[in-house]
This record gives sequence, C-alpha cells and structure tokens, in this order.
Amino acid sequence: MDLNLLKTFDAVMKSQSVNIAAESLGITAPAVSQALNRLREQYNEPLFIREGRGICPTNFAIELHAEIQEPLGLLVNGAKSRYHFDALVSNRTFRISSHKDLDIMILPALTKFRAERAPNVTIIADIEHNDEASRQNDLRRRKVDIMLSTVPLEEHGYQNKKLFEQELVVAVSAKHPRIQGEISEQAFLSESHVLWQTQRMSHHTLNSVSNKVIPERKAAYTTGSALTGLLLAAETDWLCVSSRWHAKQASGVQILEIPFATQPVPIYMTWHLSQAKDKGHQWLREALISSTEHFN
Repeated sequence: MDLNLLKTFDAVMKSQSVNIAAESLGITAPAVSQALNRLREQYNEPLFIREGRGICPTNFAIELHAEIQEPLGLLVNGAKSRYHFDALVSNRTFRISSHKDLDIMILPALTKFRAERAPNVTIIADIEHNDEASRQNDLRRRKVDIMLSTVPLEEHGYQNKKLFEQELVVAVSAKHPRIQGEISEQAFLSESHVLWQTQRMSHHTLNSVSNKVIPERKAAYTTGSALTGLLLAAETDWLCVSSRWHAKQASGVQILEIPFATQPVPIYMTWHLSQAKDKGHQWLREALISSTEHFN
C-alpha cells in the first residue's frame, strides 16, 4: 500500500472535498482523484459517491478511515519527528546501550533532566549485549540510538564524543591488616586482587590505561562489575582497582592512589551518522552532555 494514497484519502475524508484536500496537500485536484481511484481499485470497493455539488463517503470509506486514522498518524508523525522534535510534547522512546557501572553514574541525572525538559519522552537504558558485534549491529540498524562505552568506535559511519573521564584508584578494606593510608608498588603487586574486566579495552581495565607494563597480578576474583569488586574488597583483604566515583559509593574501604602513573578512563557516547540530522537524537545527545557535566 502506497502511504500517499492513505494520506490523500485521509485529507478528503476530513475536508469532504477533493479541491480542499488538494490545496491542503499541495497537489492538483486531478492528482487527488487519481489517488482515490487507485485506492478504490486496491480495495475493490467504492469510497465516495456524488451528492449535489460535493461528495459523500460510503459506509466502507467511513469504516476504513476509522481503522487507518491512528496508525496513519503514527506513521506520518513518526517520520516528521525525526526533523521536527518538540521535547515538551514528544512521546518518543530512546534506547541506550550501556553497562551497569555506567548506568548508576549517568541515569539519575539524565532521568532528572528528562523529567524537567521532556516529561513524555521515554529513555530505555537497560539494553545489554553479549558481544560488540551485536552492539554495533543494533546501533547501525537504529535498534539502539546511542552506545556508552570506554572506547570510541573508529569504524566508518560512526561518530564519537567523549563525555567525561574517571581516574582509577585502589580500594582496600578499611580493616586491612597490612595496608593503611597508602600503598607501595611492591605491596600492590604482592597482594591478591579483584580484577575488573572490560570487553572493549585490554582484558583488564588497569592494563589499558597504565603508563607501564604491569606484571601479572594475583587474581582472587574476576568481575565485570565495579561495585561487585568494591563490595568484595570491603569484606576481604583483596585489592580492587576501580574508578574514583565508584569507590566513593562503597562503604568500608580505603581509597588510595595507584602507586604508578595511569591515564584516566574515558567515557564515550557513540552513534551512527545516519542519526546526524534527527532533531530528537540531537536532543538526546545534548541531554547526555548536560547530565554528565558535573563529572568534568
């Protein structure tokens, strides 16, 4: 079914006039009549009958219009929303692919921003992927609007923007029997560790940002969750390297400086270039920038 046929039919039903419908659509009256004839042929049912100098819809046309009005409005307005987005009245849904460690940092401020500026917009941020290939495919197919991660996606067709950075620290139990107040490099390497994994950087986060090659550490436990590592560090003698922000959320730990130079961990948002002119998508990107300014 040609969507334009239904748009034309809708305009005629609302105006009860071929000429008025043509004027509202910006086309000629013969073009409107031709569209109505094509639609009549597709349904094999009469749509309008002559009544005096005007036209009158048949029962079939009245029933058809009632059926298509809502879905037609969603289709037409959905396409327009990509270029005409009013945050105060839009009920659009945005999808973000992230990670639990990032979600707990970003979502509270983003949710507040949305509530104040776009109360009818929905943001779904609990989308997880088992591998990077599926993440990128969903981004390219627009099943996901934005991806949040620690590494920019350099492949052709994607755009990246760094939102903020986080320093890494060492978290150890406040009751640690050997470490209090500071930690030497020797002590750091001699203790057992909770290793914080990542999919997109080097296998372990610390190895990705260290300015030196780190000898293999004693792994007591491996996790993809910063908070899991911090909770374990608080209740054991294990060390946990984590971001400073996450470490501050944990109780029962000392926050110590890493005993050698490291680079901060960057957080990027990534989107497909096909979204560049989408006004709603532009709003979402601006919302993420504004919601994470306090981390800089």
